[in-house]
Amino acid sequence: MKKITLLFLTVFFLLMLGSPVWAQDLYSIAVLPFDDGSIDEVWWGDYDVGTGVADEFVTALLDLKPRKFRVMEREQIQKILDEQNFGASGLVDAGSAARIGKILGVQFLLMGRVTEFSNKTSGGSLSLGGKGLGLQTTTSRVVIDARLVDTTTAEIIVAAKGEGEKKQPNISIEYDWNTLDFGSEEFRATNLGKALREAVDQVVKALAKKVESYQPAPIKGLTGLVAYADANRVIINIGANHGVQNGMVFVVHKLIQEIKDPTTGEVIDAITETVAELKVTEVKERTATCSIVQKLGSGLEIATGDQVIQK
Repeated sequence: MKKITLLFLTVFFLLMLGSPVWAQDLYSIAVLPFDDGSIDEVWWGDYDVGTGVADEFVTALLDLKPRKFRVMEREQIQKILDEQNFGASGLVDAGSAARIGKILGVQFLLMGRVTEFSNKTSGGSLSLGGKGLGLQTTTSRVVIDARLVDTTTAEIIVAAKGEGEKKQPNISIEYDWNTLDFGSEEFRATNLGKALREAVDQVVKALAKKVESYQPAPIKGLTGLVAYADANRVIINIGANHGVQNGMVFVVHKLIQEIKDPTTGEVIDAITETVAELKVTEVKERTATCSIVQKLGSGLEIATGDQVIQK
């Protein structure tokens, strides 16, 4: 009997450890390229510091244990930013970030500024085999200011600063920054790479702690459209990414006629009829399934394209 119990427990724990990551309840997040404010440092390599820092954040978010975030790929983010013509100035405020987040279909958006990214060396050095070799002290320092935005409410739910600093007060090798790829393992092994990861890890830990206890303000005034309807259920085209929650009530409105300006032909008003009242019973990222609480006096049927407005 003891052997059977032990075998059962062993199988159970193996299954738990082997559970796929998608089975977990993960938060969806996108990381925007950070603004590079480290203007006091002259770089000889062709470095895009803001994008490189964003990539480090992606790695750190994915390395969190236990896993908390599902991170959108940078290529997808950049494609959408280019399509929507969002310039660097449009990525600064929380309102713009929230609009981008909704287009990307994520719950949270991480953005910020690199305020320091520097190597400062003191002491002498000599040339040996094409590299500098000498008694010197190099201080590598990275400072990052980051903000996490709720894309539903445009609220900055946490602002965190990360600071990393590494010193090497001994015989050291000077790297050729022209040939060192930003994000490579060779770069991460440098003091600057280590300082960057230290700063990033500080920010990510603060974000993860805040997200665990974060309770968004109640969402009001959500609107969407009916995507599917039958006799018993209605699926609408807004979901968790838009702030929809179980138990929310929506009213279905059917467009009867558009009212146009007789001079310009512009739509200036509309005649609608209230059709039914719905209650959300299941929420996915981009859709919500609703039960029909009651049909209202118009006698019209719910159809694809009807507008739904949160009650």
